[in-house]
Amino acid sequence: MVSSTQVDPLTIRDIDFTVARQIEQCPKTMMLRELTMNALEAAGKAPDGSRKVIFKAKRLAETGDADKLAIWNTGPGMSSEDLDHICDLAASLGKEIALEGNFGMGAKVASLPSNNLGMRYRSCRDGVVSQVVLGKREGVYGKLLVQFDDGTRASVVGVTEQVEAEAEYALDQDWTEVVLLGQRKDQDTVRDPYDGDPEQDRQWIATGLYHRFYHVPEGVEVAFEEATHKLDGNRPFEPIPLRLPRFGQSETVEIDGGYKIHYHYDPAYKTTGHNASISGSVTTSVSTAAIVYRGEMYDVRTGRKWAADAPAFGIPFGARHISVHVELPDTFPVRHEAYRRFIQLAQGDQRQLVVEDFAGLVFEHRPDWLAEIINSLAPQSYGSTDDLRKELQDLLNELRVKSHGPRLAPEGINLVEHGGARGAAPTSGSPNAETKVEKSAEPTDLIFNQTGAKKANITKNAERAPDIIILRTEEEAEEKNIGGKAARYVSETNTLFVNLTYPAVADAQEHLELRYATYEDPEIMREQVRLAAERLIMGRVGFAVVFAQLP
Repeated sequence: MVSSTQVDPLTIRDIDFTVARQIEQCPKTMMLRELTMNALEAAGKAPDGSRKVIFKAKRLAETGDADKLAIWNTGPGMSSEDLDHICDLAASLGKEIALEGNFGMGAKVASLPSNNLGMRYRSCRDGVVSQVVLGKREGVYGKLLVQFDDGTRASVVGVTEQVEAEAEYALDQDWTEVVLLGQRKDQDTVRDPYDGDPEQDRQWIATGLYHRFYHVPEGVEVAFEEATHKLDGNRPFEPIPLRLPRFGQSETVEIDGGYKIHYHYDPAYKTTGHNASISGSVTTSVSTAAIVYRGEMYDVRTGRKWAADAPAFGIPFGARHISVHVELPDTFPVRHEAYRRFIQLAQGDQRQLVVEDFAGLVFEHRPDWLAEIINSLAPQSYGSTDDLRKELQDLLNELRVKSHGPRLAPEGINLVEHGGARGAAPTSGSPNAETKVEKSAEPTDLIFNQTGAKKANITKNAERAPDIIILRTEEEAEEKNIGGKAARYVSETNTLFVNLTYPAVADAQEHLELRYATYEDPEIMREQVRLAAERLIMGRVGFAVVFAQLP
């Protein structure tokens, strides 16, 4: 403790309550991340060629036939003194104790709420194995005491002979293992780590790692033994960058500021509903959008959530096959939230950083090949929207609605200059710098009018009419998150999705069919009525978008 002659340090009166509060406030689903990160960091310190992290299902004599999840790594082992030390909160070995450091508190805090029965730590150092069990008894978290024959008790014990008898691990190398005992002796912590709250599917471990760890330390091998994943046998874990050969196409675009945007296309696998990367994999093939910071993924979007958000990133179609990952430089001004669920800005209002903050960058830097794939995945609609777009553009010109251009939002993260037109570039140089002025044209240079020329209908910097995309099925509407709604306008990409399953379309069509029921050719009448009803609804929402942009 740092001493001071000017401060009477604050102390903790009820230490048991304070410890319990800190532990039980941590989201239990962070357990896998914290335990895995500790194992990865430890294994990364092992000699080259022996850096391993292995997930196992094992049974202990004390808990009978129930499978218990074990995580084993080949990092530097701990002596009994070291093991005793790291069991205290905010204690670690060889790590910087700082708010941004992974300093050893997280694994204990995140794991104990789901393992009141116990978490067994064993560590081998120089051929000697020490053991401690953390748990909760009579409302108090701590190291469980072992009673010896001579009446003494201890929380850290030597188990070298027992490990030799079990013959599972060698003693000629260092290692550390943690086993999750759960809440009950008969609880299977491999398949049910949280005792049903929340429930997990069989591949929760693989999916959890796949959607969190974008990179692993160099040379570290991560593996799942049988029964810890959905397939048979032992399988390696590969983060997304190592699995790209299984994808259809990928590209990383590096842009100013140290950002990297990773675009991945994972085509459909044969005639199934899965993507191609599912073949032979223990991990999910669901496409994602996420922020990547210092090797970890944050704000991961998957499934219907990603499909609904994707249009803002310039991906109106095909989100189920397309992943976008925005990797930030290590120097980006953010910090981790206390329990590392998300990252937040280090300055200003310190709000949570979300992947939408980078939607404009993703859209702007889409590779040409990806744009072609997106277009190819668009549904084949019948009926053109060109005439409506022209009508909307004429209205925008008439109303002189100007393009907003890039502009700094109060909650934004990137500094840009406000330009008068879409894509305007920021100004450069000092405000006092000397500027070269071009000679103005003489008035006589402009007095020339070619015979037959007409007055041009041009409005400077006019806003562009939105791209209109028709959705004709309920599935398409649900995917874009507009089920039960007439339309959705995505301002980031100036795209208007129109839901033609909206009840007003059918109502308008029914009304018109009754009105023209006596027409001599019913088939032609019904087709024209359908087009008119659709055009009516598209027009209404299109005009609503235009008028909403008036200052």
